[in-house]
Amino acid sequence: TGLTAWMGIFAVARKPRRGEVVVVSAAAGAVGSVAAQLAKRTGAKVIGIAGGEKKCDFLLNQLKLDGAVDYKSTERTLGEQLDALAPDGVDFFYDNVGGATLDAVLLRLRPKARVVICGAVSQYSGKLNRGEVDGPREYLKLAERGASMTGFNVMQHIHRAPLALIHIGFLMLTKRISLFETIEIGISRFGAALNAMFVGGHVGKLLVDVGGGAKGAAAAA
Repeated sequence: TGLTAWMGIFAVARKPRRGEVVVVSAAAGAVGSVAAQLAKRTGAKVIGIAGGEKKCDFLLNQLKLDGAVDYKSTERTLGEQLDALAPDGVDFFYDNVGGATLDAVLLRLRPKARVVICGAVSQYSGKLNRGEVDGPREYLKLAERGASMTGFNVMQHIHRAPLALIHIGFLMLTKRISLFETIEIGISRFGAALNAMFVGGHVGKLLVDVGGGAKGAAAAA
């Protein structure tokens, strides 16, 4: 989780700079919550995308992000919320969702913006390897804005793991970032936990305590 977040922010594309606008999708999730916190450490303005008021409250009050977009809102579209929070566009996008969320951000890229593709949770339910994945429809904005889009997995940058671990360890030790967990109790909760990974309802890393000895949801610094 931490390594994937660190690689996406610091190793895949030019890292965010002070004053730039960074957007992180699935920002309340295991990887996204760490990526958003790391982006904040660069001095960038960070906006997180998540589903529901509870998660957006988590982004603003726990992660201390500069803005939160609720993609489940019935009052304003995702695009309208982005326009309000980032009227001049987006410089760096860490994407864990794909689909319509990716398209909405592509439409709002600034010149020389960087898009980092970590995952596409919106496409995981029965679409992979069947030619049914909804790809980016607004990819020509990359050419129009002189922007880049790069996919990665952590093993492609594993040689940077020692530096990443030292950096993350220091930030945790000095309480500049936190790792959040939601723990389900008992093996009987495995199915529900697996489903929650795709439909939401938890924050941070989702774990199942098969021994049943834990005490529910927890946040670990």
